[in-house]
Amino acid sequence: MKKFIILVCFFSVVGLSFALPFTITSSSSPINIKTQNKVLYNGTIEHIFTHCLLAYPSLALSNENEMQKHYDNDCLTKNEFKKILKSLYENNYVLIDINSIFEEKNGKIVKKQLFVPKGKKPLILSFDDVNYDRKKMKSGMVDRIIVDKNGKLASETEITWSNTKTTEISYDNEFVPILEKFVEEYPDFSVDGAKGTICLTGYDGILGYRINDNNKKQQEINNAKIVVNKLKERGWNFACHSFNHSHMKKISDDKFKIELENWKNIIEPIIGQTKIYVYPYGEWEINDENNITLKKHQMLLEYGFELFCGVGIKPFFSFIHSSNNSIKTLFMDRTPIDGFTLRNHKQNLLRFFNTEEIYDYKFRPK
Repeated sequence: MKKFIILVCFFSVVGLSFALPFTITSSSSPINIKTQNKVLYNGTIEHIFTHCLLAYPSLALSNENEMQKHYDNDCLTKNEFKKILKSLYENNYVLIDINSIFEEKNGKIVKKQLFVPKGKKPLILSFDDVNYDRKKMKSGMVDRIIVDKNGKLASETEITWSNTKTTEISYDNEFVPILEKFVEEYPDFSVDGAKGTICLTGYDGILGYRINDNNKKQQEINNAKIVVNKLKERGWNFACHSFNHSHMKKISDDKFKIELENWKNIIEPIIGQTKIYVYPYGEWEINDENNITLKKHQMLLEYGFELFCGVGIKPFFSFIHSSNNSIKTLFMDRTPIDGFTLRNHKQNLLRFFNTEEIYDYKFRPK
């Protein structure tokens, strides 16, 4: 009952929780989606992705920041992300777990029947390159994801003010705590508590933890496991985004095998096995010019990956066939949401939101 009262009073307090106020267009109170009747869904399954947010946009998008152009094209500001969540919610999208859309039957990977509340549209959210590598530190992103002393997910960043170093813990400047807060206040935005898919590399650690550094390796691994376990508990899942973020079409078969071995030996013991492979740069290769399965793709299948994700401005979720055997590869494109697409794909993104209402004119370069 206490939770219901909080939800009913939401309109009067939401401004205190977010830097940007959210408005519900429906007059009904949010209902936990687990209590709603679900129906079989046969329509398009949307999948959108972005990168880590620009937590400090005045720094990230400054002319003095050597990362400015990269950030401006590939990332969202924290305020843009909040506005996007609001628009998705108002347009009847609901978050689903990516693992709920496929399964193995008789040794084959097949699409799984999907049930969502009537009138809702399923949506997968994923986030690339969530390692917070050292070259990006102190340039506008947070340093790491943490679990605070009260067991809540937050971001942590070391900041220097007037030559004094301080550590800022925030619940309002990175996609993990922002989405956590949004789903807490709008539980009907999530089917069965689903949140997002975190796509990891491994070359400079994960989630801000330097698990490859010999001098503090075990402590970093232990800290990363704490965060991973909390994320899983809260409805997040993980995907492999390769180990070194290498170009699929440039890396040799031998080096690609080493990448997979590093993933299995270094990352998998921390996050567990994932069946999702997300191609770096959206650059994928499955078959050769004769439609025969390539060795690299065969290795991915042998390592247990079952759903493969690329990049495309329009939705795609289907099978790619190989001629030399019975392999049918389940493939899904992801729509990028970033500064570049907000500027250049306004019409294509209208199915989600109006980019003019999202774009952060305050901080983006003129």
